[in-house]
Amino acid sequence: MSATVLPAPNELMGSPVSHLVARAGEGDRTAEAALCRRFLPAVRSFARRRLRTPDAVAEFTQDVLLLVLEALRRRAIEDPARLGGFVLGVCRNVALDRVRQRERRQLLWQQYGAAWENIEERMPGTDEIPGYDIIHLEDCLNRLSQRARDVVRLAYAEAKSHREIADHLATTEANARVLRHRTLLTLRSCMSDRMSWESA
Repeated sequence: MSATVLPAPNELMGSPVSHLVARAGEGDRTAEAALCRRFLPAVRSFARRRLRTPDAVAEFTQDVLLLVLEALRRRAIEDPARLGGFVLGVCRNVALDRVRQRERRQLLWQQYGAAWENIEERMPGTDEIPGYDIIHLEDCLNRLSQRARDVVRLAYAEAKSHREIADHLATTEANARVLRHRTLLTLRSCMSDRMSWESA
């Protein structure tokens, strides 16, 4: 019996997206490759409009296409014919996650950057591990809702007034005060406890 010859990705490039999605879900790696090649230019273009360096663009593109491959293998594409919209959604989610991560890092640096620089000066040439408080704070911030994180960022990283916070969140100044107060209480409560994974 002769061996089955799989078509090269280039030979599949003209196939309908829905057909390629179905084949990829059945484990056809050439179909996966064809889909990645088809959407690679669009993902790369999305990244180039938002990122500055070629390395950042390459990393972003790789992250997006890996998530798309994961969805294909899990058969998680609800409408195969609209895979392009799914890929765009993945691009947006990856970009949003990077913005949130950058905002968290900026907030931590605003609060602890000076202390970190002092540590580096005292221990030159060593690989520092972030202190317990910084790691714990980041863990607590990650547990907050996006709205609560926005309140923390606006109030402390950007030093916005309650009126400005209210405008940004499309709410009243009184509600902005309540949100800020409740968020601080939540953070204080979280910071007073040991991190959830420490007892594991």
